[in-house]
Amino acid sequence: MTTTATRPDHPPIYGSLVEERGDVLAETREVAERIQRETREALDWRGLGTPQHRPE
Repeated sequence: MTTTATRPDHPPIYGSLVEERGDVLAETREVAERIQRETREALDWRGLGTPQHRPE
């Protein structure tokens, strides 16, 4: 998990909230990045036109 609580642009209460509740913003960002990656892979149709070797 990425820790953003140490960034100086966050108010002091942010650090204590992260310790108490977890870094929801970082977790959300990580999930969004994973979903984007999975979506790109699912929508990548470049290999559909090539014949695939099938076992006989």
